[in-house]
Amino acid sequence: MFKQVGWIVEARIKPGQRQAFEAVMQELVAATEQEAGTLNYQYFVSDEGEVLVYERFADVASAHTHVSNWDRFAERWVAAAEPTRMVHLGTLPEELRARHAALSPKYLKPLGGFVR
Repeated sequence: MFKQVGWIVEARIKPGQRQAFEAVMQELVAATEQEAGTLNYQYFVSDEGEVLVYERFADVASAHTHVSNWDRFAERWVAAAEPTRMVHLGTLPEELRARHAALSPKYLKPLGGFVR
């Protein structure tokens, strides 16, 4: 139904790691901005250090590109913040779902609506 796919990641910044988290996030955002198929890559944070990342991709190939680029930053990102939840949005193939298996994501398939 929808060609676009994406996910939401929730995390909590570890005590004393806010500066380290923001540094790796800024590098990751700059690298992700160069990915032609990444439509949204947005970070939100609460005063308590809870993070939500909204990621949306033009298609599955674009999502694969992003995950491959993410691998360069993953160790530093996870050292600064603990992922707490992940939700997949769209019909993702098994090989892409497997890359997130450690987070036990919830899978939500298209039901209705539209994309502009």
